[in-house]
Amino acid sequence: MKNIIGIVLAGGESKRFGEPKALAKRNGKPFLMISVDALKEVADEIVAVIRPEIKTGLPELQNIPYTYDLKIYKGHGPLAGIYTVMSQYNSEWYLVAPCDTPFIKAAVFQKLAGYLNTPYEAVVPIVNGKTEPLAAAYHQKTKKVIKSLLEQKKLSVKELLGQIKVKYVKFDEEKLFLNINTKEDYETFSQ
Repeated sequence: MKNIIGIVLAGGESKRFGEPKALAKRNGKPFLMISVDALKEVADEIVAVIRPEIKTGLPELQNIPYTYDLKIYKGHGPLAGIYTVMSQYNSEWYLVAPCDTPFIKAAVFQKLAGYLNTPYEAVVPIVNGKTEPLAAAYHQKTKKVIKSLLEQKKLSVKELLGQIKVKYVKFDEEKLFLNINTKEDYETFSQ
């Protein structure tokens, strides 16, 4: 069993963006690979949860294990991606990174990893009072809770946080967690 598996969530439809956000670039590097780089200093292995079009548009992906959402939960959001990896890769902890935060850095996951030997089931950043549950750590104990939520069609990650023991870790730099959701966001922040 691995101690820490990194999960890059890149299986969303990117409707507001108009094309897969995972393939958008910042400083010439695809967003998905920025998330991979942020995880690789802490995770023993990294798995990307993708859509098929990302595989063809990202040659770098050949060096990273990837999977698709389990068919039964396809289209069920981030919890489906997290659960898919948990069901396929055995680990004590799973560090999750979204593919649309192009300013994320390894320091985020290094700081979260400092809390993995505590009695919590999740370690979640909080910045300016806002939780960042898609750039967080989840213990294998959360797998059953996530499956139960998916079966009930309760797809909010915040719903998960309400049912488990969470350690919130304060971060000061909001830009690390900045999501790129639209082309306007991209034009404003990614260059």
